[in-house]
Amino acid sequence: MIVDLARLDPPTAGFGRCPDCPYVDVGSPAICFACASSTIDPLPDPRCPVCDQGLKNDGTCPNYICGWDDRGFSFVRAISMMTGTLEQVIKRYKYHDVKGWAWIFGRVVVGHLDENAGVFKRFDVIIPSPTFVGDGGRSWDHIALIVERAAAEGGNRWPFAHGTPLLIEQTAPTDSFAGKGWRPRFDIAREQLAPALHVPNPSLVRGRSILLIDDVFTTGITTHFVGHELARAGATEVASLVLARAPGMR
Repeated sequence: MIVDLARLDPPTAGFGRCPDCPYVDVGSPAICFACASSTIDPLPDPRCPVCDQGLKNDGTCPNYICGWDDRGFSFVRAISMMTGTLEQVIKRYKYHDVKGWAWIFGRVVVGHLDENAGVFKRFDVIIPSPTFVGDGGRSWDHIALIVERAAAEGGNRWPFAHGTPLLIEQTAPTDSFAGKGWRPRFDIAREQLAPALHVPNPSLVRGRSILLIDDVFTTGITTHFVGHELARAGATEVASLVLARAPGMR
C-alpha cells in the first residue's frame, strides 16, 4: 500500500529522509530500520535494564516501578528517545490523524524485532497496548494500526495479533495523564484504567508470553496495570516494545 507522504508533517522524518526515499512505497523493515538507526537519538548509556531510562549517578534507576517486585512486566525496550523530529512525528500521528506514519512505524518495529531476535523470539504473541475508542476516548486506535501495519510488513516472522478477538481491551476512557505528575497518574490508572481493563477470552492468554507494542513509555504505570490484568488471565510473562522512551518522572 502507498504511504501518503503528502500528508507527512514535519516534511523530514525523524527516521531519515522518508519524503525523498525511493523505497517508501516498496521498501522493507530492514531498509526503514537501518535508516532510522542512523538518525534517531540513541538511548542513554548506562540505562536501566528494566525500563531503558538513564541511571542516576549512584547507578540506580529513578523510575519507582522498576524496583517493585510486582511491577507487572519483565522489561520495556525502546527504539529511540522521544526527542526532536521523532517527537513531532509521533504527536502528528497520534493527535492530528496523520495516519500514513503507521507504515513507517510498523516497519521500524519489525526491523527492531528482526535486529534483536534473541531478545524477542521467546514471546508467543505480540499485541497492541489497549486503547479506548469511543466517547471520551480516541476516535481511532493508533497503536492497533501500527501493529496491523507491522503484521503486513513482517509476514510470518513474528506472531502479531490485532483486530478481533482482542486479547485485552480497555472498556472505558480515563482522564488524561498529560501535564500530571507521577502520583496523579498512578491514581488515575488505579481508579479508572484498572477497572476498565478486560480480557475477553482468558484461554487466548493463559500460558502465553505476551509482548505489548506502544508508542511512548514514560513511567510504566499503564504497563503495570495492563501486565497485571494479563497475568490474572494466565499470561506467563508480559513485556513491552515502544517506539520512544520519554524522560521519566518521579
